[in-house]
Amino acid sequence: MRTERSITGSLPVELEPFFYPDSVAVIGASQNLLKPNGIPLTLFYKFGYRGEIYPVNPKYANVGGLRCYRSVMEIRGPVDLAVIGVAAAQVMEVLHECAAKGVKAAIIFTSGFAEVGDSGRKVQEEIKALAESSGMRILGPNCLGVLNYYNGNTASFFYHDKPVGLVHPETLSFITQSGGLGGIIYQMILQLSIGFNYFVSTGNEADVSFAEVLCYLAGREEVALIGGYMEGLQRDGRLFMAGCDLALRRRKPVVLLKVGRTASGAAAASSHTGALVGEDRVYGGVFKQLGVLRTEDVEQMNALVTLYAAGRLPAGPRMAVITISGGGGVIVADRCPQYGLEVVELAGETQNRLREFFPSYGAVRNPIDLTSQLIMDPALLQRAITTVMEDPRVDVGGFFYNLEIPDPESVRKIIEAYHRVQKPLVVFTWPTGQDFALESKKELIQAGLPVIEHIPSGLWAVAALADWRRRAAAHGPFPVYRPGAEREAALPLIRRGKDSGRGLTESRAKQVLGAYGIPVTREKLARTEAEALAAADEIGYPVVLKIESPDIRHKTEAGGVALNLPNGTALREAYAAIRDRARAHNPGARIDGVLVQEMLQPGLEVIVGVKKDPIFGPVVLFGLGGIFVEVLKDVSIRPAPLREQDALSMLAEIKGGAVLDGVRGQAPRDRAALVSILMKVSRLACELGDQVLELDINPLIVYEAGAGAVAADALLVLAGTV
Repeated sequence: MRTERSITGSLPVELEPFFYPDSVAVIGASQNLLKPNGIPLTLFYKFGYRGEIYPVNPKYANVGGLRCYRSVMEIRGPVDLAVIGVAAAQVMEVLHECAAKGVKAAIIFTSGFAEVGDSGRKVQEEIKALAESSGMRILGPNCLGVLNYYNGNTASFFYHDKPVGLVHPETLSFITQSGGLGGIIYQMILQLSIGFNYFVSTGNEADVSFAEVLCYLAGREEVALIGGYMEGLQRDGRLFMAGCDLALRRRKPVVLLKVGRTASGAAAASSHTGALVGEDRVYGGVFKQLGVLRTEDVEQMNALVTLYAAGRLPAGPRMAVITISGGGGVIVADRCPQYGLEVVELAGETQNRLREFFPSYGAVRNPIDLTSQLIMDPALLQRAITTVMEDPRVDVGGFFYNLEIPDPESVRKIIEAYHRVQKPLVVFTWPTGQDFALESKKELIQAGLPVIEHIPSGLWAVAALADWRRRAAAHGPFPVYRPGAEREAALPLIRRGKDSGRGLTESRAKQVLGAYGIPVTREKLARTEAEALAAADEIGYPVVLKIESPDIRHKTEAGGVALNLPNGTALREAYAAIRDRARAHNPGARIDGVLVQEMLQPGLEVIVGVKKDPIFGPVVLFGLGGIFVEVLKDVSIRPAPLREQDALSMLAEIKGGAVLDGVRGQAPRDRAALVSILMKVSRLACELGDQVLELDINPLIVYEAGAGAVAADALLVLAGTV
């Protein structure tokens, strides 16, 4: 498995031949240059690739005016990259020849592998094994290939003409797990006069993964914006995170259309945490932690790329809404808070300057209604835009303009106003088929203005880039743990649980928490009624009794809990009752005794947990207890390790987070204690990650600010004991 060190180590060298080969062999080359295995040759000519090109096909003596070789082994010179377009049944033979030839990298266009069933999956595993044994990196199979617009290396069967006259050339690097949808996004972006520098289709990812390509692009100086279409990572989750971290540190936005929101990863969960940490929740937590901009659809992707390409990022979320329709301005202003944008009232000085030339019925506070009078006077239109954009309270302007107003002079004044101000100004409009409107739109785009037709997507893009800029500025290093006394104290407990095959009971789990400095209840294990009475006297009434059994994980469901016992009489009755109920619930359960605990004072109940995700490793969960976790599933998730800023964002993110500040006369809760516990759980998760599958601290009782928090219950599921 790739490590994070690969980013600056061997990975750039290994992937370089896909992007900058000095020689390319097109294996299975067709004399029909419009067929998939002939298109690469056509594209090489169109885009001006200057390296050596070797068509390979035993059927032909020449292809496209070049000598055609019977086999890659006949080529005398070195081959950096092989593009393979033969039938699926021939792919392995061709790959073995490439490996024997010393080819550095191969792209497999051919489909018919893991996507078609077990037989194809078996061959794909052979491809993976060959890549590992030979050192030849392999992209695909079932992929569209690679496009590099710097050197004309178009090792792809995605037929298209070389774009010319782009306002923003070589702006977007794009990775896609779907060749077809990737091609559609490509064409849509070009219509916005925005060009690509790299385009990569990863296909089935038998060898080269989405994460590896992301890391490669994030490390290149010329790459400024990385986009992608992702269905899901098969592996390399931590490498993906490292690549996103590198991009954020280098101020390169990563914008992804990640599909597949259904939670499929919790089927085998044995704790509340496991049930709540579904696959998509984990992706969401990873994206939030690392500043990845997740789009809901292609329209949001296009809007963000458009806004970014213009070169002006919003400094904040304060938006001026400039409109030609009062009603339209209200509609837009209503939607801004949905995306985190603030429609601020303009400064008094700005309002006074606007009133100097606005009609009496024009709105100057925000939204700013230009009225039909100003729209018909291009000079006043320009003056209004520049005056609003110069307001110190405004971070970004949104001009909602109807392009179907046939006034070329107004369009030119809008362009002049845009170039007079430094802040981002977005022209929002609506799709139209009118010729003069299309010409106006083209004129605005060619002048470098961001024009966005889908208004909700545009508002999202403005807010997303403002938030990304804030995250990038605040992004700090992640903690690096050096295992010490905490891990040394926890490991013997874990080994005993694993060696016995029983796992850990609650008391043992709490001992592990205690080793990491997480506050837990005072408690003692009693194997007889007399021991329970003695323990209660030592701890002090009232107390709680809990059945202690490695085979009964959810004690409440088994009737194995008795709360708030005030004296010895109540304890005696409860002691016998919970043992009887536990045996009835699970007659074969091994019962170690009864745990006698202090009865904690009431406080706010929350849940803190850990689950080992198969792609990203340990992730930490936080949420409110009670109905919030059981019914509303109101939780936040981040991959470990956590920084303090991650812990704070987890507290702020949940919908019920206001409860932490105190409601209905209650005092604010101890946020500092919560952050401290989350950080300690993060360390536990990282240092014991190979041992722990799930951890559930539920409930964690949080008291008033300064009074701390205590784990009332804990479930720790060990690897190999489920």
